[in-house]
Amino acid sequence: MFASKTKALVKNLGAEGDLIDNDNVNEKIEMLTLVKVRQRRFWPVIKYTTTDLTLLDLLEEPNYSPEYTEEVLAEDFNNLIRICGNGSVGAGAHDVELKASAETDTVDGVSPITLKKKTVDIEKLRKNYTDKKVKKKFVDMLKLKEDEKLTFVYQSVYNTTPVKFFDIAINQGSTSAAFKIYFQLCVTGKKKEKTTFIVPEESTFAYSLMEITTEDGTLGIPPRTRNVRRYNEEWWRFSSDGEGDCETFQRVKGEIKMKEVLLQPLADLSAPTRDVLLKTLHMIVETRNDLSLLVDQLSTGASDGPQSQHVSSFMDLLKASNASTAQKDAIDLLVSAMDTLPDSVPALLTTCSPDTLRVLNQLVSSLGKEAKLPESLPPPLQEEGKLRWAAELLCSTGGTLQELNEQWFRPKLPAGALLEVLCLVVRGLSIIQHIM
Repeated sequence: MFASKTKALVKNLGAEGDLIDNDNVNEKIEMLTLVKVRQRRFWPVIKYTTTDLTLLDLLEEPNYSPEYTEEVLAEDFNNLIRICGNGSVGAGAHDVELKASAETDTVDGVSPITLKKKTVDIEKLRKNYTDKKVKKKFVDMLKLKEDEKLTFVYQSVYNTTPVKFFDIAINQGSTSAAFKIYFQLCVTGKKKEKTTFIVPEESTFAYSLMEITTEDGTLGIPPRTRNVRRYNEEWWRFSSDGEGDCETFQRVKGEIKMKEVLLQPLADLSAPTRDVLLKTLHMIVETRNDLSLLVDQLSTGASDGPQSQHVSSFMDLLKASNASTAQKDAIDLLVSAMDTLPDSVPALLTTCSPDTLRVLNQLVSSLGKEAKLPESLPPPLQEEGKLRWAAELLCSTGGTLQELNEQWFRPKLPAGALLEVLCLVVRGLSIIQHIM
């Protein structure tokens, strides 16, 4: 809930691209905190990993105290977000007003809030710290991967007083299929409910990063670019092509078609190898941490965290299979797509029955061609089934995907990206199990 609020707040302030919304209310991200930034290999989704080290910890002689400036970013700001239905949308000062019509499904609100922005003096920081020696042991401890950049927090946005957040979700039966997907993934339960919580003062709402380098054992602070964000906003932006469809939907379909080709080598793995790898994958996806470890193992051959027995078994099996480079790349793509899916979705998909997977695979094949659900459906795809949302999403058109995207408040995964990775996981699992 906090994650959706901070994302909406940054968006309403028009600060996207400069600020990264904080998705953890318990994480107070201090100034100069070192953050590892990594873009997913197959799609423009960026992962931020905060550390417990600061820029000063990295230096051999941190003999300079950085200077900061503070300014009010927004005063007495409040934010109403219509998630779906015909509720009131707006932002104003002092009074929070909820106007929910009979068709409103969710309304979010926040008490009046004053946000301050704290910024380090970059010119003085660069002048005093550039070319200073860094501690090699600390650089080694960070275990930067080849595709990771090292950054530090140079700007932070926080609240000056406690803030009250609330939302009201109402199930009126008017929710479109696209918005039901939102409820399935982001709101627990479908009945009317009100959720309220208070965020203490000086909580981190958002932050900005600057890249640093440690080549030759010295610190470098390159000029900052303004495109650090949770995902590439321009790539996922919706715009009409004049014929009722949208460019993003066409791009999503193009990406799926292109990456499906990369998955085809999975079919050439021997049947025993596919069976054993799938069984091991079943165990791995039960724990999201194990799934992330497997992604690291496949892409870089190493992992930061403690080793997992299931992940080690998977890698040993892959090595014993003498898989080709193309087959390894296909497995890497499939596992990366699984890890990008939210919450328990990977486990639901990898353990679903062949009949369920066959229907989902047929919907992937019909994507954008007026795909319709068959009259007879396996239980998981029926009206109250756990994978019903997936079937409805796969029936999307450019219009319904645009509708969903406009109301989407899942910070780490745009609606278009969700459709893409869902299709790739369904297709990959179908190939492994020879389900067509």
